Amino acid sequence: MRVIVIRSGGFAGLERRDEGDTAGDPVLRALVDKVDLTALPRPRPMPDRYVYEITIGANTAEVGETQVTGPLRDLVNHVLR
Repeated sequence: MRVIVIRSGGFAGLERRDEGDTAGDPVLRALVDKVDLTALPRPRPMPDRYVYEITIGANTAEVGETQVTGPLRDLVNHVLR
């Protein structure tokens, strides 16, 4: 399963995009199993903060920087490495 993370915003407004595939990455597979994109609340606009667009397979969610915690934070950090 393909996992795509796009981080945008921040002070400079730069965008960073990376992706991984669970087929060749057992750590990513374990992280995907811990994340439910449908349960994430919509981000609240906050100046100079990052917004993350996370796609796991056919599901996509957009979350604010302060909402990226726990297993979701681990997944984002793993993909953006």
